[in-house]
Amino acid sequence: MKDDVIGTKLAGVAEAPPTVTARRKRGRVPAIYFSIGLLLLLVLVFSLGNQNFLSLYNLNTIASYSAILLMVALGQMNTILIGGIDLSVGGLMSFVSVVFITLIKIVGLWAFPVCIAIALLVGLMNGIVLTRIKIPSFIATLGTGGILTSLALLISPLPVDLPSGSYGLLDIVNGAWLGIPNLLLLTIAGFAFFLLILRYTATGRRIYYTGSNIKMSWMSGVDISRTRNLAFALSGLGAGAAAIMLSSTQYGGDPTSGNVFILQSIAAVVVGGTALTGGTGGPINTLIGALILGVMENGMNVVGVDAYFQQSILGLVIIISVALTFDRSKTAVVK
Repeated sequence: MKDDVIGTKLAGVAEAPPTVTARRKRGRVPAIYFSIGLLLLLVLVFSLGNQNFLSLYNLNTIASYSAILLMVALGQMNTILIGGIDLSVGGLMSFVSVVFITLIKIVGLWAFPVCIAIALLVGLMNGIVLTRIKIPSFIATLGTGGILTSLALLISPLPVDLPSGSYGLLDIVNGAWLGIPNLLLLTIAGFAFFLLILRYTATGRRIYYTGSNIKMSWMSGVDISRTRNLAFALSGLGAGAAAIMLSSTQYGGDPTSGNVFILQSIAAVVVGGTALTGGTGGPINTLIGALILGVMENGMNVVGVDAYFQQSILGLVIIISVALTFDRSKTAVVK
């Protein structure tokens, strides 16, 4: 009932006479169309550049990398949808990676739920720091990420390997069902979970409401603090699940393994068409974004693009994507 009232109030706002900005928005092509076009263009270019790009082995390599990236990006997506950002995902992934391999030697399969619970708790703590201490999510999560990275290095300054006798414990991730790798099945399940949360639950609607117009959402009765806390908890869940998947595929943990996913997770969300200003986008956009980055990462290596130049290309793609999705009507001054 409460959500119906919220929706009615927000709908009433939407029925106001259209402004110039609103008319421009209606005429704008949805960003996801650009993302799909970019994905198809990249596949075409790389397949022409190297005939082995579309080989079954290489496609499996792209899928494996994209699966892990997608999981952490799906979590990151929730914080961006509310207009925030989570820079702690890298530190959290590194911390969970080391803790997971350390715990699985001691408690076996219990390491899976324990590490997921740790990730959820860290995400929730990020939300509490944001809503209670009232500091920007950029600063709050930057600090949390640094703390988690330090803890990971204190637990294990060097990468920790899992004894070969315990490899069977990781079949949950590394095994297969009906010939389909469990890694992909788990990723599909994770995607379905986030899609269900955002599209078919009150929590998802509140995340979109908050990101679209935080003041109007508060006036309509949305609990802004609770919504933000849940968004950051979901971000922690995505990062924790990605860390477990990464550690399982590598049969070991690395205290610096998550660093690369800080920028990559944000890029996957933005390149897919989710606006940094919040309120626009979703899991399908993030899926397209993760595939774009997976194809770019693999394709540039396959066709022989210099490793240093690859970062320049990624940066250019991010700038273009933000330019296409950034809602300037929410920001009087871009700074």
